Amino acid sequence: MFPSASWLGSSRPTGRGRAALAVGAAVALAGLIFGPAPAVAQQGTAPVQRSYINPFPNGDRYRVIVLGDSLGDGLWSGLYRAFEEDTNLEFIQRAKAATGFARTNSYDWSKELADLLKTETYQIAIVMFGGIDGQMIRSGKDWLKVGSEPWREIYGQRVEAFIKQLRAVNIAVYWVGLPIMRSAGQNADAEALNDVFREQSFINGAKFVETWNGFTDEAGRYSPYGPDMTGQVKRLRADDGVHFTMRGYLKLAHFVEKELRRDLNLAKIERNIPLAGNEDEQAKVMGRDVLAGSDDPGQPAAPAEAEAAPEAGGAAEPAQGEQAPQLQQSNVGEVSVVRPAIDQTLQAAQSLSPQGGQAAGPDAEMITSELGNGLTAVATISSVTDPSLASSAPRLPLSQRPYYKVLIKGEQLKPKDGRADDFAWPPG
Repeated sequence: MFPSASWLGSSRPTGRGRAALAVGAAVALAGLIFGPAPAVAQQGTAPVQRSYINPFPNGDRYRVIVLGDSLGDGLWSGLYRAFEEDTNLEFIQRAKAATGFARTNSYDWSKELADLLKTETYQIAIVMFGGIDGQMIRSGKDWLKVGSEPWREIYGQRVEAFIKQLRAVNIAVYWVGLPIMRSAGQNADAEALNDVFREQSFINGAKFVETWNGFTDEAGRYSPYGPDMTGQVKRLRADDGVHFTMRGYLKLAHFVEKELRRDLNLAKIERNIPLAGNEDEQAKVMGRDVLAGSDDPGQPAAPAEAEAAPEAGGAAEPAQGEQAPQLQQSNVGEVSVVRPAIDQTLQAAQSLSPQGGQAAGPDAEMITSELGNGLTAVATISSVTDPSLASSAPRLPLSQRPYYKVLIKGEQLKPKDGRADDFAWPPG
């Protein structure tokens, strides 16, 4: 809210306080007018949103492992139906009923997961536990009550170790939260479990998927019935008040599907970028030191013909002993791209930004062109690569920019005819 006229009267601050208020008003008003700036723009990097999922899976196919207890098993049945038409995803069911993190003597998920990751490779993990984890944990001679601080500490350590195992091998982790339960006791336990799942997911780089409100009535209470994926009110929960019917599992999978499809689309956008350059150039575009999915992002070797060319200056066309343009080769999937090498001086100039970071420049413009077969060519034009742009978009000094004059110095701009601040009468 802006200050009222009475606030601007005799109680108006002076000196340093007035300067601080002016800066605060400038930030607030700029936020209202322009909205929050994207994170990539604030950091001075290229305007590309990074994907959570590795954009370069082996064989261009994502292997999705579904882990958990009986709830995870049912979730898998809904997920593979939801993605039945997506041939580039494979859902592998590795959930096991009557397991969890409260009891590790009969089934230790930390050990079992380590064995799973040794034999197979996965890019995505979807996890759902909690069907039987609402029980006390034994610590020495004591039994720790669900939700107590000692219980949260031990249970949280086990969940954290589980997530870290998956993230250590670059697997995108989606931890699905528990829904509302029928009985008050199970409901309280589910809330305590969700608190741990949510916290450990945030700390360790997993994504927590909320499902609680998806299975409540209008008053926020448990309801075994609700709208299914067709919009019809059907029975969604099983008789035990914990598990789901098949319609319920399809709806439960929908919460994961929304998150997963969004990240898969971002990964698809990111994997189309490499036609803009070789691995090192692409790493700079994405603001990374190493391109995701690339084991060796070093400079590709130039073809033998370019290396054998004699070192001599002259015209662009190679003729009669003159040097041929040096070439470089880049591989994008199964496509090999050969083109003239980018001059290192120009490449260094393009990577400089006013903040000292690596960026395409504040006045850069990205142009894309669809090449077909899911491939996109990307080019960037800026004042570095095209000197004509530098004179066509002159930048005003800070003291002459409108927002500085109005918000910092408090000057009033001259109104334009017909604008909202034009109070001339009669109207022009």
